[in-house]
Amino acid sequence: MVKAVVLVNIAPEKTEKTFASIKKFSEVTESFLVYGEYDAIFIINTKATHDIQEFVRKIRKMPGIMRTVTVIEMI
Repeated sequence: MVKAVVLVNIAPEKTEKTFASIKKFSEVTESFLVYGEYDAIFIINTKATHDIQEFVRKIRKMPGIMRTVTVIEMI
């Protein structure tokens, strides 16, 4: 199992709807709307690092996604 944190910037008019859509993805184990440099944080678990890349590709195509930063846990 591979764990990652995905930090996301979302356009203000799309924040709540896009956040709600992303948190439904099966990879998401925790999700937070936050204030500061990022608008949302998603903790995800996947079988392989390739699956993290696929998750990020999916959300980058969503309306309102402006930027993502992904941090992969090293054990």
